[in-house]
Amino acid sequence: MLISSHRSWLFPTLLITVLLSVGSSQGSYAKPHTHPSPLENIALSREDRSQILFSTGIQKALNGDYVHAIQDYDQALQLAPSNSEVYYNRGVAYFSINRPQSALRDFSQAIALQPNMAEAYGNRGLIRQTLGDRKGAIADYQQAKQLFQKNGNQPAAEQMDHWIDQQGTSQ
Repeated sequence: MLISSHRSWLFPTLLITVLLSVGSSQGSYAKPHTHPSPLENIALSREDRSQILFSTGIQKALNGDYVHAIQDYDQALQLAPSNSEVYYNRGVAYFSINRPQSALRDFSQAIALQPNMAEAYGNRGLIRQTLGDRKGAIADYQQAKQLFQKNGNQPAAEQMDHWIDQQGTSQ
């Protein structure tokens, strides 16, 4: 799969640590610490919560835990359903667990939301090729090639050219 050059890899993962003071062994109840956490009074927007879930999904995917990454992406999309990056990454995760139809839908949705996402066209072309849709694969590879060239990513454009040539030599 192509690696997205978009900001998805730049999102930091927000890690919140909760500290509880433990009561003594004399059977007293645990009490929360008395110093407020700096994040305690921060109300996160739906978009912020979505970004946190998206970031944790990326971390899980990088560790090969695609099933749980998809769960995080699902939750992120419930909070911010117009995030093309989440659809793109969920498409990669679906493809990684051999669910090409789900991946195809997600790459198509990423493209609908962000028509200039070259990586999504390239990956959708790869899936179409896998599913035997040679004509659709070539169309996606051509679109990806144009977008990569427009963005100055010549190596990726050359990869699309190579894949287009392969479609011409295959049945």
